[in-house]
Amino acid sequence: MEPVTQLSFPFGDLPVELALLILKYAAEPSFSQIEPYKSTNPYACALTLCLVSKEVRKTVLPEILHTVLLPQLHNVTAFMDTLRMQQAYAQQDHQFKCDYTKYIRRMWMGQFRGSLPGLSLDGFGPIHTGQDLSPLAPILLAAPCIAVDFENLGLLSGCLFHAWKSRTNNHEGSPALYSPKTLMVTGSEFMTRQWSSFTKTVHGAVFLASISHVISITFTISDNIRHARHLCHSGNGSKVYHKLPDWMAQAPLSSLQTFSLPIPHSAHPLVECEVSGKDMKVELLTFSVSKLSSPPRTLKGIRMIEQMTRSPSNHGPLAVSNPSCIPCQDWLKAWACGLGS
Repeated sequence: MEPVTQLSFPFGDLPVELALLILKYAAEPSFSQIEPYKSTNPYACALTLCLVSKEVRKTVLPEILHTVLLPQLHNVTAFMDTLRMQQAYAQQDHQFKCDYTKYIRRMWMGQFRGSLPGLSLDGFGPIHTGQDLSPLAPILLAAPCIAVDFENLGLLSGCLFHAWKSRTNNHEGSPALYSPKTLMVTGSEFMTRQWSSFTKTVHGAVFLASISHVISITFTISDNIRHARHLCHSGNGSKVYHKLPDWMAQAPLSSLQTFSLPIPHSAHPLVECEVSGKDMKVELLTFSVSKLSSPPRTLKGIRMIEQMTRSPSNHGPLAVSNPSCIPCQDWLKAWACGLGS
């Protein structure tokens, strides 16, 4: 039997442009991976490629920055340190300087509580911001699509306040312009006190008035209790009212055009119904505000724009323990894979 000839590909013989194009595709984060992000970093390959050379780093970095995930407080702290380093690079005109605002299109800020220098996230009291949020504010507010949890509204509000204050100090008469047009809100609706306080601030109200699409991945206190007690796996039905969540209905979303809600799939019309955890699938439905009925602002008879069957599984092979329970879904992975794009 003849020995198998091992083929080798002379990668170094490729034109530089083609080699960099291959590395660019190889650097795309593996957001659709089956493994949890905590155990396998989806950015791992791209980060390794950044160590190859300056030219490769320059090519790969935009792929890393397109979608930034900050699910925990230590991720925010590390990202802030990176931004401060970039500020230093810019002042020195260093070869590694990079304008992150050109590349970051989507940012996720998860459910975390704690404290950052100059900002407490444990409550929604007076915000005292100094230079601590100056690196993050322009980056966050330049991204077209952002996701925020009720519990870290303080971080978003702090960035908005910093941008508003900076504009005032520079004597710019017109209101601050914000790039985010899609806002995804996650978390338990029992945190509505923080949301109410946020909407009553000037910078918060102006920001919300610029949003054209909202994705609501929120759940009620009863949903949270059932999930915590593992009752969402039982066949006991729970009421689903197909109407705007109260927090959204009360927000100054004057430019809102469409909104998306996770609703258990049913062949029945969009009316109040009983859902069972045994045979229901969660779908993310997108609706047009122009067809929204007058108070109580129900969804009955509303025109459906888009229906993504079995969402969020369309955005990657997600491991879902219970397909009808909203808190059970891996919304971080769904969002990273393109939910809301």
